[in-house]
Amino acid sequence: MEKKGKKLAILLTALFLGYTMVYIDKMSVAYSLIPIAKEWGLSPEIKGGVMSAFFLGYAMMQVPMGFAINKVGSRRILIGSILGIGVFSFLFGVGTSILMLIVIRFLTGLIAHSGYASSASKEVTMNFPMEQRTFAQGILISSSGCAAIIGPLLLSPIITYYGWRRAYQILTIVAVVIALILIIVIPKEKVLSESKSKKSQVSLKEIWSDKRVWILFLGAFFINNILYGLINWLPSFLTDQIGLTLNQAASVSSIAGVFSLIGAVGGSYIVGRFFQNREKIVVSVTSILGVVAAFLVYFVSSTVLLTFLLGIANLLLTITFVSLMSIPLKIFSGSKFAPSYATLSTGGIMGGFVSPILIGFLVKMSNGLYISTFIFFLIMGIFTALIILVLNTNTKEELEG
Repeated sequence: MEKKGKKLAILLTALFLGYTMVYIDKMSVAYSLIPIAKEWGLSPEIKGGVMSAFFLGYAMMQVPMGFAINKVGSRRILIGSILGIGVFSFLFGVGTSILMLIVIRFLTGLIAHSGYASSASKEVTMNFPMEQRTFAQGILISSSGCAAIIGPLLLSPIITYYGWRRAYQILTIVAVVIALILIIVIPKEKVLSESKSKKSQVSLKEIWSDKRVWILFLGAFFINNILYGLINWLPSFLTDQIGLTLNQAASVSSIAGVFSLIGAVGGSYIVGRFFQNREKIVVSVTSILGVVAAFLVYFVSSTVLLTFLLGIANLLLTITFVSLMSIPLKIFSGSKFAPSYATLSTGGIMGGFVSPILIGFLVKMSNGLYISTFIFFLIMGIFTALIILVLNTNTKEELEG
């Protein structure tokens, strides 16, 4: 029993490292675009377009990747994802035009990122007992907090002193190292016999006829409009409107990232321990409180108070996200899990696609001010709270499809 627990801890650590690489890559563009925009004279809409290109590719491949996981196994997808991030980080670092950067980010989302979240969650459902899945998923998502702490502190000084291209060279090396760790740690999956494989096949129609998938799709869409909006536009808000330097903005983001880490680890433990089968209530309450804290960020002048409010917002919104994304681990299983999870993940990714473009438009329409952005976050938080309340989580767990 102790040996099995040790193996699960090692597996979770490896998946965590991969997830951290995924989140650092996602946030890297938010920092690199600041010097790129100055160097190439980019408008807010073009910056938003570069950010959103990634999420367009990411969203397009989610459902196909869900079926690919069933066919080739989550291990191959996980390793391929991190290697892909390394390849595209290198290509981004040698980019020579804005069109090239847009295409590279599109392909990064389409090929590299699209399979990691679903594959990692599949590993959790295959290896962890039901009562440990919320906490295990929380640990994986806590990598967003870890990335929010490490990412800015790593990227900002490198970009400031050595240039944005050097930062992507370093990210390439880190991605390759993590991919090697995954190759060593993740156990090889048993190959199903042909008859059993055919028996376990599930159709897209069957997946999409479950209304729970679409409720979670919308919930993920709304909350990720907020989370990715903050990730992608916070550095610009802090430097353009608040007047901080890039390194100061990175420090604020890193401190707020500590709160995200606490929210993911502590929140998942508390929810898993004391709020089993009541996750949707947690989602509703924390989403409302989180966007209120985020909204107040706009109105404070003190950097210390701004950082504190941003931290509280990150903590609460991370708990929202962890709780929402733990629900499918309990209501979907077998061959239905990966396509179902991929579908609702598509909703979250579409939030990441819509948010940067829309915020860029809102900032331009507001003459460079961000008040409309924070109103947008407030609306998305309310929608998250309302949509999750109609989800029926009282049904028994899906049987193997």
